[in-house]
Order: sequence, then structure tokens, then C-alpha cells
Amino acid sequence: MKTSLFGQLMPNKNKVFYDLFNHGANNSLEMAKLLYQTVSSENMHEEKMNFNQISRLKEKGGSMKHQMYAISGKAFVSPFTRDDMYALSSALNSVSDYIDIAARRLNFYNIIVNPPIKELAGIIVDCTGELAKCVEAMSDITQVDIITDHCIKIKQMEHYADQVYSKALGTLIAQETNPLEVMKYSEIFAVLEKATDKCEHVVNVIESIVIKNS
Repeated sequence: MKTSLFGQLMPNKNKVFYDLFNHGANNSLEMAKLLYQTVSSENMHEEKMNFNQISRLKEKGGSMKHQMYAISGKAFVSPFTRDDMYALSSALNSVSDYIDIAARRLNFYNIIVNPPIKELAGIIVDCTGELAKCVEAMSDITQVDIITDHCIKIKQMEHYADQVYSKALGTLIAQETNPLEVMKYSEIFAVLEKATDKCEHVVNVIESIVIKNS
């Protein structure tokens, strides 16, 4: 651990920043996996445990963002501009926020999980998995082709999530006669799809950073 003032202001070159970005991305991936396990499970006790763990990880993600702000505010050097680091930290945290919101909606409404919900949860796992790889690749910002490839895959997944969402909503409105059920399911569909939107937003931030620094 660096205890000198200089050591704190020059934190092991840029490793401390990349470690926090990686932790943030992997935190969202872990949350996404727990969410998918939850919608795939028929064990109520397991579901409640997963919901609680997702909530704890969401708090951990927020802590990582604030830690990034604190460290970057004191450091003389950083991987890229502070504004870009703040934007990336905030975008990564938004992914975990929406996974947590989806988990809380599922827990609150206590509905029967249908295939579109499970499919959207699976897409979130795929998106966050690809996002974790993309963020890891940013430790060498010159790996433009590798980073871009991950970005393209995430955008494709988000586009597919849009299609799943639209089809699920259309089917729901056509077949469900209970307005309360329509409200519940449409809200859950929307927040799951929004989580993939937030992954794409991270990609937009990353692409901007790559353009500025490659």
C-alpha cells in the first residue's frame, strides 16, 4: 500500500484506475448472472438470496464509482481526462443500477417469469460479459481493433434486446386482458431492456475515449 503523499498522487501509474474500471464491469456481470439465475429458478429461498446479493453488489458498484472520483481528483496523471473517467465510471454504475432495478421489480411484483423475461435477462448477461472484456482491453488503449470488436458485439446484442422487447410487449398487449398484469409485465420488460441500453451507453463512452486517445 502506498503511504507517501507522492505514492497516493501517482497511484502505480494507471493500474489503480483500470482495476476500478474492471471491478465495476465485473460487478455488473456478477449481478447479471445472479439475475439470470433468479429468473431461471423455482426455489423461492434461492430467489430471495439472489435478490439480496444483487442489492449488495449494487451498493458495491456505487462505492467503486465514488472511489474513482476521489482518487482521480487527487492524482496528477490518469489514463485519460478526468471528465472521461467520470463518464465511464458513471456509465458503468448505471448498468448495475438498472440490473438492481430489474431485480427489485421482479421481487416486488412476484410474477410468473415468462420466456421474454428470461431471454432479456440472458442478453444482459451476454452484454455485461462482453462489456467486461471490452473494459479489460482498454488497459492498452492502442488495441483499437479488439476494443471496437467488443463494442460492435454489444451494440448488436442491444439491438436484439430491442427486438425481443418489442415483440414481447406486442404479444402482451394482444393477449393479456388484465390491465394490472399488462402494467407489471410491460414495466419489467422495459427495465430489462433499459439495462442493455445502459451497456450500449458505456460503449459510446468507450468509443469516444478511444478516438481521443488512440
